[in-house]
Amino acid sequence: MKEVSLIILRNNHRLLMYLRDDKPSIPFPNYWSLIGGGIEKNETPYEALNREIQEEINSKIENIVKIHELIDDIGSKIFLFRGDISEEIRDINLTEGQRLGYFTLQEFRDLKVPPVIKKYILDNHRELFKI
Repeated sequence: MKEVSLIILRNNHRLLMYLRDDKPSIPFPNYWSLIGGGIEKNETPYEALNREIQEEINSKIENIVKIHELIDDIGSKIFLFRGDISEEIRDINLTEGQRLGYFTLQEFRDLKVPPVIKKYILDNHRELFKI
């Protein structure tokens, strides 16, 4: 399976994450994760990303750039992008998952996040957070 995920930062220092539903039928239930999802047939990773943004949060994300490709813990190929957001949490309408949150790098360290995403962000935090 191929997927897209977006590392969204607010003011270059807080990461937007959403708490996945607590359903045993989905990968990583009740984990914090990035906005994104599966790539549909005949869809490019960038097209899939734009569709997922509209479906999940319907927000304006600026400066979207592809930054990496990963293989996750269940064998899916993830096209990883980075982008910026200016909206407050209260102004974002999450349509999937339990809730949204903005997290500093220090707060992120303590979150339950799929291991491959957590490792990538922690290993590359200086570049991602423009420290």
